[in-house]
Amino acid sequence: MNEEVECKTHPDAPHGFVRNASHTEDRLVCECEYWEEPKVNERIRLLAEQARKHYPSTELSGEYWVFDEQLFAQLIVEECTKILADNNEFRGCVIIGKHFGVEP
Repeated sequence: MNEEVECKTHPDAPHGFVRNASHTEDRLVCECEYWEEPKVNERIRLLAEQARKHYPSTELSGEYWVFDEQLFAQLIVEECTKILADNNEFRGCVIIGKHFGVEP
């Protein structure tokens, strides 16, 4: 009965022991066993990837990636205005674009 369950490695997964479940299962049960990774829309995931900037390694530092929140927001707004324009909702497209400072 004392089977070992590996903890989830997702950075948002909670870790800590669930007392009642640990007593019932006769092993230490981690909170992450009941946690599910959030489902992300594929298009949002692709836009988030586009918002990551890569910096190659130099003599002074190794390579690293930085998430650009402003670029991510801009990509989402551009996507929304494109959807509106593709559906002949030009007024909404212009309003949203102007509101966020993005050209439709």
